[in-house]
Amino acid sequence: MKTGFRGKLCLACGSLLLAAVSPGHADAASVTYTGSLSSDDQIQLYAWTLPSSSQVILSTDSYGGGMSNGVTTPAGGFVPVLSVFNSMGNLVVSDGGDGICQGSMISDSGTGMCDDAFIETSLTAGSYTVALSEFFNVPVGPNISDGFLMQGQGNFTGATCGTAGAFYETDVAPCVQRTGNFEVTLSTAVPEPAALCLAGLPLLLFGVARKRKPSIQS
Repeated sequence: MKTGFRGKLCLACGSLLLAAVSPGHADAASVTYTGSLSSDDQIQLYAWTLPSSSQVILSTDSYGGGMSNGVTTPAGGFVPVLSVFNSMGNLVVSDGGDGICQGSMISDSGTGMCDDAFIETSLTAGSYTVALSEFFNVPVGPNISDGFLMQGQGNFTGATCGTAGAFYETDVAPCVQRTGNFEVTLSTAVPEPAALCLAGLPLLLFGVARKRKPSIQS
């Protein structure tokens, strides 16, 4: 069953598990990162510096599959959430798969759903942190220091589906096994002469528009 959760504040216990981020910088108007999470509560962080105010697009192609910047990603990944935090750690915007196809998003052939993340917004010049997490491990407050809803709870999708393991799709019955693979693309909507500087580690703002809440099976 799906239900709205915007504005939900809940402090989860446990330590925030952060995925390793590749060191160095990539100078480009658009950059794509790929990888794989090892558990449901893991979070991948990317530092993003905008030299000027820009219209930006942040998206994933992991759930339904697709191609960005010449990188092809197969379908079958977990349901992703992207959250953007400013240099003060305040959440700017957050979005998770809501079943609506946006941009170049593709629906998954197995579930028939468009559950990738897509954000298109205007950001001022400055440093940002982009966090990738699995729904419904969403930010629980207006600052990254408030943590994420399911932090420290390990493979919560498996527990929700009454089985061991991670990366289960809880919006379908019976639950469907997914993978930890992900693909994230950060870009300016209209590339500018000045290149964007993207690196390895920061965070973002609050307001995930995801309309689902896993039902706990006994």
